[in-house]
Amino acid sequence: MNMQDLEGYKELMDKMLDTLPAEQVLSHYAPEQRLAGLPPEQRLAGLPPEQRLAGLDRDHQALALPVEVLQLLPEAYLRSLTPEVEAEIRRRLRQNGR
Repeated sequence: MNMQDLEGYKELMDKMLDTLPAEQVLSHYAPEQRLAGLPPEQRLAGLPPEQRLAGLDRDHQALALPVEVLQLLPEAYLRSLTPEVEAEIRRRLRQNGR
C-alpha cells in the first residue's frame, strides 16, 4: 500500500503545507511549474512594460505592439523584419482594414 493511499493523507499534507512559507514550498518547483495554469495576464501582473518584453528580439517586440501602432510603422521597417514576423504583422493589418 502506498502512503498516499492512507486515509487522511491529503488533509495531513494540506495542514503541513499550510505551516510552511510559500517561498519554501515554491522553491521545490521549476518556474514553469509555478506558472502552469495561470493565464498570461496573471503571469505578467506587477511587471513594468519594459520587463514584460525583456529577452525578446526587436522583431518579436514588434509583435507585441497594438494594431494602432503597427499601422504607423514605415514600410521600410516592416520589410526589415524576419519574413515570419512581417507576414504576421501584415496579416493583422489586413484583418483590421489596412
